[in-house]
Amino acid sequence: MQLPGELLGMWGSEQPVSESEKVILPADTEFAKKLYSDGMGNDIHCQIVLAGAEKRSIHRPEVCLPAQGWTIKSGEVVPVKLSDGRLLDVMKLTVARPVTLNNGSQRELTTIFCYWFIGKNTTTPHHFIRLLKTNFDMLLHNINHRWAYVIINAPVLEGFVAGGKDLQTTTARIESAIAELAPKITPNQ
Repeated sequence: MQLPGELLGMWGSEQPVSESEKVILPADTEFAKKLYSDGMGNDIHCQIVLAGAEKRSIHRPEVCLPAQGWTIKSGEVVPVKLSDGRLLDVMKLTVARPVTLNNGSQRELTTIFCYWFIGKNTTTPHHFIRLLKTNFDMLLHNINHRWAYVIINAPVLEGFVAGGKDLQTTTARIESAIAELAPKITPNQ
């Protein structure tokens, strides 16, 4: 449950757990949250949510993102080659929502949102496979996964800030962050 202090040469700062997360999720849910910044506004948000005894800590983001005002534009599983040579399948969502700019006008902000689930000696980008594996391993092998949910996301800031990255560059940065981060948090999987 430790995120590294640095990712892609950017320093990470601890982020607080939101009040809504504290209210909605069970009290034994654990969090690690950091914001990695390059100092020019091209930030990457990372978090790990670790389920406690009650399994409702972990859920599909396709449920909570729309509740937070995001519209899911697309979703696909993408393989990411990790820095240690392994491949990791992650779910990549492209989401958007309207934002009001300082001048009062509204624009659509796009964000790339990637996630995957980590269990005992297993990973998956699919919620339904996580549920199947949980039940299968519990019944047949007496393994009770304490699933973690890893999220890495960044806004596409082209046209919003000077030097803001476009969709392709933002996606590549997130995949590079996953390639660097995943071996550190799942070294043996």
